[in-house]
Amino acid sequence: MEKVIPDPVLSAFELPLRQTFYPLGYPLVLQTNSVEVIAAASEGWGAFRQTFDEAPVRFCLGVLEGDGGALPLESVVRSREHMMSIVADPENFVVCDFNRGFAFGWVTENTAADHPLLRYRFLISGAATLIDQRAFASLHGALVVRNGVGVMLAGNSFAGKSTLAYACARAGWTYVSDDGAFLVRERDDRYVVGDPHTIRFRPDAPELFPELADRLVTIRPNGKVAIELLTRDLELETAAGCNVAHVVYLNRAPAARPCLGRISKERVREDWLHHAVYGTNEVRQAQRRCQERMLTAHLWEMQYSEPDDAVARLERLVDSGA
Repeated sequence: MEKVIPDPVLSAFELPLRQTFYPLGYPLVLQTNSVEVIAAASEGWGAFRQTFDEAPVRFCLGVLEGDGGALPLESVVRSREHMMSIVADPENFVVCDFNRGFAFGWVTENTAADHPLLRYRFLISGAATLIDQRAFASLHGALVVRNGVGVMLAGNSFAGKSTLAYACARAGWTYVSDDGAFLVRERDDRYVVGDPHTIRFRPDAPELFPELADRLVTIRPNGKVAIELLTRDLELETAAGCNVAHVVYLNRAPAARPCLGRISKERVREDWLHHAVYGTNEVRQAQRRCQERMLTAHLWEMQYSEPDDAVARLERLVDSGA
C-alpha cells in the first residue's frame, strides 16, 4: 500500500508561477500559485527597472480556496530581531526573515482578487520590509528635483507634501516621490530613491489643480479617501532618485505668507528616531548612521498657505541657497 504523507503546514505546496520585479530598483523574486498575485504585483511594480545589482530577495505568497470574511481594517505587525509578522487574520498573513531576505505568506482568493488591497496590505508591506532591511533607511517625505538639486519635503500628515510635490512638478521640477524616501545605505552621500510612478492626492486637490477635476476619488486599502494616479498620465518629468541638498519641513497655515527658517538637527533627529525601530541592532545602527548623513543637508522649516507661493519660495531656495 502507498503510504500517504500529509502536509498539514503546506510546506510542500506548489507555487509554480515565478516572476522577478524591481520595487525601488531592487530585485525581488515573487513565487505564487495565482495569476492574480502576479497581476497585482505587475500593476504596482511593473514600471520599475533594475538599478541595484544585488542578489534578489524572495517572496512566496500562496493563495488558497475560500473567500473568508472581510479583513480587519488594520493588520497586526510584530517584529523581533530579524523576524517580522504581518497578520490580518489566520488566513491572510506574511512572515519575513530579514537575515535570509525571504518572506512567505498565505491569502484567500478574495484577497488576491482585490489588487489594491493585496498590494497595500501584503505585497508592498512584505517586500518593503525585506528591501529596507537589505539596502535602505526609510524616511517619510516627498522628493522633487530642480536643476539637479534634490529637495525632501517633510512634515506631518496634511502638511501638504504630495500637493506641493505635484505643484513643483507641474512647474517644471522633476518628481521622485510623494510620500516615501529611501536612503541608500551603501553610498556615502545623501542619495535617496522613491516611487516616481504614482502620486496620491487628497479629495479636495481639484480645488487647487483644476486638471484633476475629472479624476476618480477612491477609498484606499488603508481606509483613506484619495485620488491615486499614474505620473505617466500626468506627463510629469520623473526620476528614480536624487541627491538631497535641502530638507524642508512644511507647516501649512491659512493666509500664511511663505516664510523659510532654519530648523535644528536635534529636532529633525528626534522626528526620525521612529524610522529605525525594527530589525537587528546592526541594521538599525546602519540606518541611523544613514540618517545622520542626511542631517548634513540644509535643514529648513517653511510656513506657507498657497502651493504656488511655496513653489516660488522653494525655487529661490534652490537657486540662491537661502
